[in-house]
Amino acid sequence: MPPVLDVQDLKTFFPTDAGTVRAVNGVSFAVREGETLAIVGESGSGKSVTGLTIMRLLGRAGAQIAGGEIWLTRGDGNRVDLARLADADMERLRGSEIAMIFQDPMSSLNPVFPVGEQIAEPLRLHKGLSRRAARAAAVELLALVGLSDPARQVDAFPHQLSGGMRQRIMIAIALACEPRLLIADEPTTALDVTVQAQIIALLRALQARRRMAMIFVTHDLHLVGDVADRVAVMYASQVVEEGPVADVLATPAHPYTRALLACVPRQQRGEKRRRMTPIPGTMPSALAVPSGCRFHPRCAHAAARCIEAVPALEAIAPDRRARCVRWREIGP
Repeated sequence: MPPVLDVQDLKTFFPTDAGTVRAVNGVSFAVREGETLAIVGESGSGKSVTGLTIMRLLGRAGAQIAGGEIWLTRGDGNRVDLARLADADMERLRGSEIAMIFQDPMSSLNPVFPVGEQIAEPLRLHKGLSRRAARAAAVELLALVGLSDPARQVDAFPHQLSGGMRQRIMIAIALACEPRLLIADEPTTALDVTVQAQIIALLRALQARRRMAMIFVTHDLHLVGDVADRVAVMYASQVVEEGPVADVLATPAHPYTRALLACVPRQQRGEKRRRMTPIPGTMPSALAVPSGCRFHPRCAHAAARCIEAVPALEAIAPDRRARCVRWREIGP
């Protein structure tokens, strides 16, 4: 079976007065049915823009997909390149075969409409349900995502709900038409730890039930162990490491992946709490990326050859890739 989503050499550029911002520059990955791919990186790495590009929701004057392919395998088995799909055809796919959960539900939900109407909208648009049938389906979806008393909550407005409840509404909207691919863009960032765990458990349960492919965008590399099957680590608009989550977390090959792991304090039972180790420096400007490996100005393992040429994303093991010329020397 072909993957549900197959992204090849994707490039997304934004024109600015200072020059062209290459927000995504040569990104490739695939996601299969029932699989979760986590995309991890610091703010500005290009992970959210990657998701917005797949959805064709760039929304900025002059923003363009400058290269690459985004192959989606539809429910009928046909493959379409989202990068070259006509706007009208993309609108028919968006919300039906591919959907997205945004990180801030309060700015994504319409404050003047009850949440039930916002859940019902894609059902009426893509499935042709009547107003009454769409409302009944909205109540069922609210129950599915774990809201108590869904028959009453269907008439609530976003400001009447808690942050966790609003995020569940966003999940209900995204899942309304049973998409084949779900993109979750940092869906737990603004939530407390307890609610965050509930939302992650809900996404995992719904994915298993519907066999969706899912892309989970986050800045927290430790979180992906609870969510994903595979992980792609992004830095300065490129994927620098990719592979099965268990392997990447246990033996990170790229210095940036190791640095991300070191940023989160961990404590084993009986041990003293270890201090986190911040990554020195800052993410380079997308208008002036360093020569060679983009991470070399912040890397403790940088050598002269790291500056000379951009390293390829090479296979380092079956089903694993890393963009580092010294990965063999650095060791686990």
